[in-house]
Amino acid sequence: MEPTIRERRTANAAELPTAVPLMALSTGFWAFKTLAAAHELDLFSRLAGGAGITVAGLAEALGLNPRPAEMLLTGCAALGLLEKTDGRYRNTPLSEAYLVRGKPYYFGGFVQMADKRLYEGWGKLAEALRTNRPTTWDPAVQSSAFEGEDPTMLALFWEAMHSLSMMTARKLGEAVDLGHFRRLLDIGGGSGAYDIELCKQHGALRATVFDLPHVAAIAAGKIAEAGLTDRIETAGGSFFEQLPGDHDVHLLSMILHDWDEAKNHALLRRSFEALPSGGAVVISELLVNDEKTGPAPAALMSLNMLIETEGRNYTPAEYSAWLKEAGFRNIETVWFEAPAANGAVIGRKP
Repeated sequence: MEPTIRERRTANAAELPTAVPLMALSTGFWAFKTLAAAHELDLFSRLAGGAGITVAGLAEALGLNPRPAEMLLTGCAALGLLEKTDGRYRNTPLSEAYLVRGKPYYFGGFVQMADKRLYEGWGKLAEALRTNRPTTWDPAVQSSAFEGEDPTMLALFWEAMHSLSMMTARKLGEAVDLGHFRRLLDIGGGSGAYDIELCKQHGALRATVFDLPHVAAIAAGKIAEAGLTDRIETAGGSFFEQLPGDHDVHLLSMILHDWDEAKNHALLRRSFEALPSGGAVVISELLVNDEKTGPAPAALMSLNMLIETEGRNYTPAEYSAWLKEAGFRNIETVWFEAPAANGAVIGRKP
């Protein structure tokens, strides 16, 4: 007997995968823009310390109509950013720890940078794929991503990188034993977040933040705020030209993904030459797996490098081959979980 129309439709439907994952992907920006808008309105800082707020209270405080005020609070609760008891919304532990201004691991700088800088660049991703050129800046008229950038946006960038780096440095320090090293050179060390966190973990470790002079000045301020000027110094210069000596471990954190393979080869050779025998280099990154099928955070960060830089996110096998070519031995990959990195590839100088 021939199957009925209903039976055929049921059978065909059973063979189809659910489209729910595609809906989640297509609307992913809804969640981000909810977070970004709440942060822009200073919602989480307003609720710091357990203060709760009603829909009417938020509407009055922010000058909003009760309708959008209720929708914002509902959306943030649905995303796990707020919780509701007795008609009042409060920060969840996640928001209280990372989205309240002034907290040690404040993440809001990255939220704001993603909203004000990266969001527009990602809107032109197809253009970046076709042209193999950044979309957040024009290499034809600028020598770097931040040449001529609005000072407010630059300050935002460094605050974002500092918050990301502080949290990631903690996880790196737990995964990689740096206790037997004497002096760390943080190559392209930015705001000095890694040095601050790693020196807190290892009481005998001293460090140098090496970056462009104007960036080193930013690091000096952060180091002073942390009360570590006696153990962490700064040095200005270009790591494409030279590296300071007298350090037995080099850190390259979120640096090599900015550059093409030729520049990375040269930088690793320069690191090998500057290190003493027994020294090591630590490459901390969001590593793409060797099969180049994921994980998603690393693969998507790689696309972010397409809209921002000339680089991409590389694999442990690629880093290991470059380290070996530079002269390093006993190469290993250590995995961990952090906002800005998922592992470190370590090479040692014989």
